[in-house]
Amino acid sequence: MLDLDPAQPLEAATRALPAKWVVYLMSDADDRPVQLLCVKNLRASVRRRLSENALGPSKRVDYRTLIRRICWKRVDSAFEADLAFLDVARQVFPNTYRNIVTLRPAWWVHVDPEAPFPRWTRTDDPSPRPGTLLGPLAEKGQAQKLVELLEDLFDLCRYHNVLVQAPHGPPCAYKDMGKCPAPCDGTVSMQQYRALVRWSVATLTDPSIEVADQTERMKAAAAELRFETAGKIKAFIDGLRSLRMAERRFVRPIERFAYLSIQPGPQPGQAKAFLCGPGGVQEVLGLIGRPAELPPMPVPAGPIDPERLAIVTSHLLAGKSGAFIPADGLSPTAMWAAYQTASRQTDESTEDEGVVRDVVVATGGT
Repeated sequence: MLDLDPAQPLEAATRALPAKWVVYLMSDADDRPVQLLCVKNLRASVRRRLSENALGPSKRVDYRTLIRRICWKRVDSAFEADLAFLDVARQVFPNTYRNIVTLRPAWWVHVDPEAPFPRWTRTDDPSPRPGTLLGPLAEKGQAQKLVELLEDLFDLCRYHNVLVQAPHGPPCAYKDMGKCPAPCDGTVSMQQYRALVRWSVATLTDPSIEVADQTERMKAAAAELRFETAGKIKAFIDGLRSLRMAERRFVRPIERFAYLSIQPGPQPGQAKAFLCGPGGVQEVLGLIGRPAELPPMPVPAGPIDPERLAIVTSHLLAGKSGAFIPADGLSPTAMWAAYQTASRQTDESTEDEGVVRDVVVATGGT
């Protein structure tokens, strides 16, 4: 924190400010917030915005005489900056921060096998609910394609408006094609259909188990010269493997969404480690070399924090900031590889302010 005296020369008053990446808040004499920013060079930013020739966000306001306090937090990566910007906005503007912070939530797929008429759906709301929520996925269309893939792989009902009429609903063309067990018309019971839905949940949670089982079936069919059957099983296996390919590689139940994120540190060769879960993000380690062993790192507990989760998923899915290690795959070797990636991404300094985010909260003390 730095308190400013408008009578003191600006250059002298700001000499102690770091020329580093920060999230910072400018306040007036009554400690009312005026502007919230994220910049790459705090000293250059404050000098530019408070200089005599600066127009500032409002041409009617003399920011040099208005601003009395600068509060900042050092950050070393885009990931850390996004988290800090959200935290400050939530603390300082609890009623309006959602209008200040723009977040892009991830998409998830959900089903409750025990519902009267279960169905897979897509959602961008990670709030707790009965059933299983799996993700994340970056796009709405990706979530919809996953729903359709599950329906095709496990011959699930495509017409929910007909399913809710079971066992008195009219059969559709998928029954005639042998691609639906037809619970709608009572060919199978809803109890049997729910078991099919539970199978789809278990498979999406961990496709490798089903791939191994189906591979044995395929080999047995081929050994018995039932090549047509073996070909159908192979096509099923290919579909199962696609459940973890490309944009679906991070899909898992939300209660198992846990990653150690290794991000750039303040200097080349340094890194920071953040433990990420649905309930929040916690900085747990600073790294300056190969870790000899790993301390216990429990995933942050508590209710789901949708906004922090949105930040984690956006960086995880984009793959541009640092590295992410699944908590169930954590090892010194994995951390060393992630450290080598993150420690080379230390942000370069900049002579100008390097604005990342700039939000005018108020002017003239209003």
